[in-house]
Amino acid sequence: MPHGPIFSDWNYGVLRDFFRLLPHTGSRDTVAQFLTVNALASTWIFSAVFFLFWRIEDKRRDWRRSQLLEVAFAFFLAMIVTLAWRPWIGWAAPSLVPRFQTLYPDYFWNDGNHNCFPSHSTLIYILVAAGFWPFKRWLSALLMLWVLLGISAPRIYVGGHYPIDILAGILIAGVALWIARWICATPRVAGLLSQTIVKGSVLLDLFLFLWLFELAEGFRSSYIIAMGLARGARSIL
Repeated sequence: MPHGPIFSDWNYGVLRDFFRLLPHTGSRDTVAQFLTVNALASTWIFSAVFFLFWRIEDKRRDWRRSQLLEVAFAFFLAMIVTLAWRPWIGWAAPSLVPRFQTLYPDYFWNDGNHNCFPSHSTLIYILVAAGFWPFKRWLSALLMLWVLLGISAPRIYVGGHYPIDILAGILIAGVALWIARWICATPRVAGLLSQTIVKGSVLLDLFLFLWLFELAEGFRSSYIIAMGLARGARSIL
C-alpha cells in the first residue's frame, strides 16, 4: 500500500483546511486540471521571459546572458541531486494514499505519481523566476506568485502533491541557485561563461533552443528520459 509523507498529520491538516476554504467543485477541479496539464496556460510564460531577456541587445547583454546561464546551471544541479536521492527518499501522491484520498473526489484517485517528492514543477519555475530578480524585481516577484497560484496550487488541488513537496521545492531551488551563483563567481568558471557568451556557437544556440522548449513544456520529455536512464542504471548496478 502506498505510504504518505513525513509529517503526515501536518500535511493532512493543511490540506483539510485548504479544501474547507476552497471546496472541490466541478468548475474548480476543471480549472486545476487545465492548469496542471496545459503548459500554454501555465508554464510557457517562463520560457518566453527567458527568451526576451536573452535577446536584449545593450551594454549589459553579456552580463545578462551569464546570469541566465547560471539559472540553467542551477537547474541541472537541483535535478542531479533530486534524481539521485529519488530511489530512497519519497512517497506516493495524495491521490494514491487511502488516508488522503478521502480529501479528493474519487475521479482524482489513483492518478498521481508514486514518488511526488519534491515538487519538481515548483522547484523549476521558482528557480527560474528567482533568477530574474537581478533584472526586474517586480517581474521576478510576480512570476514567483504565479508559480504558487498557477502551478503549485493546482497540483495540490488535484492530488498530485503535498504541502511539504511544495516547500521542499522552494527550498531546494533557493539553495541550488545560491550554489550556482557561488560556483559561477569563481574566476575560472566566470571566464569560461564569458568566453562562451562572447564567442557564441552552434552548441550554445542548440542548448538555448532545447532549454526553452523543455522549459515551456515542463521538462516532461527530459524527465521521462532521465527516469528511464536511472532505472537502467539501477538494474545494471
